[in-house]
Amino acid sequence: MTDIVRPLSRRLFVSLGLSAALAPSLAFAASPAESYVASVGNGVIAAARANSVSQFRSLLRSNADIAAIAIYSLGPYRKSLTNDVKAEYYSLVEAYIAKVFQQNAKKLAGQGLEVKGTKDAGDSVLVKSVLKMGGGGSMPVTWRLVKRGGGFRIFDVNVDGIWLASTQKTNFVSVLKKNNGQMSALLDYLRK
Repeated sequence: MTDIVRPLSRRLFVSLGLSAALAPSLAFAASPAESYVASVGNGVIAAARANSVSQFRSLLRSNADIAAIAIYSLGPYRKSLTNDVKAEYYSLVEAYIAKVFQQNAKKLAGQGLEVKGTKDAGDSVLVKSVLKMGGGGSMPVTWRLVKRGGGFRIFDVNVDGIWLASTQKTNFVSVLKKNNGQMSALLDYLRK
């Protein structure tokens, strides 16, 4: 009987030892939010290297919650958005954001993106990362993700200390305020 127990106990010991050895690597596996950001981040770097508005726009269409960003950007004027202009406004916001990214392509065309960690922020998830630049420099990038349809969508991005959706909101509200809340003025501004 001891001949049977020894091989069994050795297999059990080896099995437990192997599990313990593998456990730390499993504990450090990227979360779904981190994997998502790594994928999108690489797409942003590729679009920046290509200096392509259409690539940025495609990334936004696939990964950003454009409707939520567009509504947020109206601030107190969100009630002025009527159903008859909603689709055009969303499309113009997507194009506007893509142009902002394209205008900053040189800054975003880094060597790679390193994801640093995730933090639950109640209604969203913050994913911290660092964009590796040429010459050994880096730029912090924090992504605010919201859960949509069983996955994630980007709501905002903080690049080097500046939240892009908040900056956009300030710009849009300023245009609306100067034009007595007229949505047509904001649409004209976005069409430029």
